[in-house]
This record gives sequence, C-alpha cells and structure tokens, in this order.
Amino acid sequence: MKRLIGLMIVALLVFSACSSPEVDTIEARFDDVADLFPQAPVMFADISVGKVTEISLDGTQALVTIELDEDADVPANVIARVRRTSVLGERLIDLVVPEGEPTSAAALKDGDVIAETETRPDLENLVVEGNDVLGAVGASQIATMIDEGARGFGGNGEELGQILINFRDITGTFNKNSGMIKSLIRNIDDFNQVVATKADDHARAVVNTADALRVLDEESVKLVDAISSLARLATGSRSLLQAHIDEMDHFFQQARTIVGALHNQQRSIVQLLTFAPRHNRNTQLVEYIDFNQVIQQFVICGVNDNPNDPARSCGGSD
Repeated sequence: MKRLIGLMIVALLVFSACSSPEVDTIEARFDDVADLFPQAPVMFADISVGKVTEISLDGTQALVTIELDEDADVPANVIARVRRTSVLGERLIDLVVPEGEPTSAAALKDGDVIAETETRPDLENLVVEGNDVLGAVGASQIATMIDEGARGFGGNGEELGQILINFRDITGTFNKNSGMIKSLIRNIDDFNQVVATKADDHARAVVNTADALRVLDEESVKLVDAISSLARLATGSRSLLQAHIDEMDHFFQQARTIVGALHNQQRSIVQLLTFAPRHNRNTQLVEYIDFNQVIQQFVICGVNDNPNDPARSCGGSD
C-alpha cells in the first residue's frame, strides 16, 4: 500500500512538471520605465501573457527582461509600451501592434529583443482612459450628470463660474508674461550661482556672527552695567545742566556779544596787527636818534582814550 502511494506521488510530480507552461525570455530597452517594478504584468490585447522578471541598467537605458508564455503567439512586430493601469494604479507593459501595420505572421521567440519601445505619460494615459469612459456615456446620461452636479454645487454655479474665469485670467496673464517670468527665473539662477561661488565667505560670516553673538552673551552682564552707568551719567549731566542753565545762558550771551564785537572790528584788528610792528620800530628809532620822549604808544578806543587829551583822543589826527 505504501509503495502504491509513493508511486502515485511521483507520478503527480512528474505530471505537474510536464504540465507547467513553457516560457520565452524576451528583452526590451526603454529610455525611461518610471516606477515599473519586477513582477509587473505584460499584456497583449488586454490579456496577460507574461510578466517582468528583471530591470537593469544598460548604458543610459533600462533593460527589461520579460517572460512570455510560449503559447501566447505574440507577433514579432509589436511595440512594448509602459503605461499605468489607472491614474493611481500600477505600471505594466502593453504589447501593441503599430497602427496601420499588418500583424506579423512570425511570433516572438526565446531570446528575441523588441526593437520599438515607448513610455506613455500619465497625462496621455488619463486622456485616453477619459475618452474611453466618456465615449460610453449617452447624451441623456450626460444631462443627468450635469443636473445632479448642479444640485451638488448647491446653487453656487455662478461663484464657480467666476472662479474659473478668474483662473483663466490668471493663466492668461502668466502666459502673456512668460518671457518676463523666464527672465526672472534666469536672474534668480544667476544670483544663486553668484551666491554659491561665495559659499565659503558666507560660511565664515555665519561663523563670525556666531562668535560675536557668543561674546556678547558672555559679556552681557558687563554690557548691561555699562549701559546702566551711561544712563546714570546722562541723568546726572542733565541735572547739572538744569541747575546751571541760567549761568550757561548768560555766558553764551556774553560770548555772543564778544564775538559780535570782534566780528564788527575785524578791519581795525587787521590794521592794528599790520601797523603795530612798524610803530614800535619807529618809536625805538626816534628814542635812540632824536632822544624824543614817547608819552603814549597805543590809543585803544573805548579802553584808554580820553576826548579831553589830544594825545589820547580817537577823533584827533595821527
């Protein structure tokens, strides 16, 4: 009995091994596979005919290895296209016969390389799927959808319309000023490049600023004391100024009078300074040669003049 059971198990294993489907290994090179992963399905005519087994880098391209069911009979002239199953769905590979070309009689076989590949952008995929969805909707259904949508907006259609108009105006303005925006972006890029070249200087400035802040923090007590002392000095100085403001005002008035008198007598001062040396020299000569007695050398009006004395009168002759 045990021998019979063992023979049955061996027969089942041999049968399962013999009945497992044969696969062909196919390769395709893509410029970009986005977020395609191994084990992603491979479809032909919306039917799964294989899977992705490996993705590797071949130069600047992605080399994708595919296992195809041997009995799938996929035409040899297909295009391998990476697309997404839905807006947020997984990516897969579609094998598609090019439009306008007859289906090749030959099928892909083990070791073949698919020559033409492409990656469908997500937006294009969304448009295609949207067309497929809307194409199956009748006119009455569209009217019902619009009516229900209007109810869903709760009577805010006008506000929504205005929002769309504003959005249109905004995008139109951006479009008109695209040149200016590009120039601004370029200028920002140039500025960033200039800033980048001075990165070491900026780093040192940050370090110096940090050191300065640290020193200020360490000396903050002394700084506060110095400011307090200056405040006390300013308070004391103000009290002194207020106590002697009258004397200071009188002093400045006198100084103003003196300065005004000096200003008015500038010509006389100039003459005095010019002729005084000559006068003293002549006086010395007269005394030495003629033995004359000098009574008065200088007569300063308002100080030592005497109207009753011709020798000391400012109004007399020289």
